[in-house]
Amino acid sequence: MKVVIGIPARMGSSRLPGKPLAKILGMPMVEHVYRRCLLAKGIHEVFIATCDQEIIDAVRPIGAKTYMTQKDIERPGLRVAEACRQQQLADDDIVVVVQGDEPLVHPGMIDLAVQPMLEYPSIQVVTLVADANETEWRDPNEVKVVMDLKEDVLFMTRSPLPSNEWKRVGPRLKQVAIMPFRKKFLLEFQTMSPTPYENAEQIELLRAVEHGVKIRAVKSPYQSVSVDTESDRQEAEAAMMNDEFYLQYGQALMRLK
Repeated sequence: MKVVIGIPARMGSSRLPGKPLAKILGMPMVEHVYRRCLLAKGIHEVFIATCDQEIIDAVRPIGAKTYMTQKDIERPGLRVAEACRQQQLADDDIVVVVQGDEPLVHPGMIDLAVQPMLEYPSIQVVTLVADANETEWRDPNEVKVVMDLKEDVLFMTRSPLPSNEWKRVGPRLKQVAIMPFRKKFLLEFQTMSPTPYENAEQIELLRAVEHGVKIRAVKSPYQSVSVDTESDRQEAEAAMMNDEFYLQYGQALMRLK
């Protein structure tokens, strides 16, 4: 069984156009994601799925494998699914979707997300979750997650949930944009019809939930910074200066220049 990582990236972000190539300490954001994914354990390959030649041209010098996909794909998992159709992967291989706007992704996040699928062949898809602070809980850019007692996803929303503020009925959790799929299921997911809540919330995995597929939620102790705006980019850049993984690959690259 192989474990591969697919990084979806496109230039057409409405809130931060050209986001994958936005510089963080002089390095394109998607390159940070790529280099950090390479540090995860047991990974056979990391590739970038994109619809933009600019991104391919930007990552070609670092030797990143890329796959060109259609421009009209809106969902990150579906973009990676299209790239998988261009590859020779076994049905039970694991394809980890890691968003290209997570420049501070911790390799341990990927290890955590993949582990349940290595242990239980019945699990078809996983999403990573983490505690949401008060600001994140109220931020519509952050996807909130509610789990059942077996730690499968009950629902995902951009609204504050659980909503009862005077009496906590459960943890406040946000989705972390790391989603491992079995390759066979990922291609099935690509053919599923879009669903009402998926469209209303603009949350990809609700398509699977509404079609009755169990999604295992895995709690992560690691914090990351999703970049959706210029202020997010600045926050990520400030955090990157003292980041242990950047100090490994960033300083090594500086010595080569």
